Amino acid sequence: MAERITINQAIKRKFPEIDIDDNLETALKMMTEANVSVLAGKIGEELVGLITVSDVMFSLANGDDIKSTKISSFMTKCEFDVSHETRNPCIQLDEDEDALSAIKVMYEAGVHHLLVSGAGGEATGIVSSLELVKLFSPSLTDGVDK
Repeated sequence: MAERITINQAIKRKFPEIDIDDNLETALKMMTEANVSVLAGKIGEELVGLITVSDVMFSLANGDDIKSTKISSFMTKCEFDVSHETRNPCIQLDEDEDALSAIKVMYEAGVHHLLVSGAGGEATGIVSSLELVKLFSPSLTDGVDK
């Protein structure tokens, strides 16, 4: 029987963090220097959203000024009130969730990053669609031909 593949196997626990009062220029610099496609948006120690390349592209395409545009104005907010529509939802799943289920959730929601929570529902990391897909690479799945 194949071993169950979970989100926990692809999670990135250390990720660049940015204050949501910082500007677009700071986000661009951080993403470039760290060579990442997502930043964790925080207020103090609380993670409140994700800043993805798609968010940055949206802001730039709208002509936002990189020096005066605050992260909070274009980031993907982690809101658990779904009574109103958001451009891109911030989805949070438990780190023990099945990886294939996470891929399905991401595909249906049209997102490429998930906030991952651990015990007590506290955010423990971020996982990308690429890292989840890599878990299913034949070279990583005990050499079983499918």
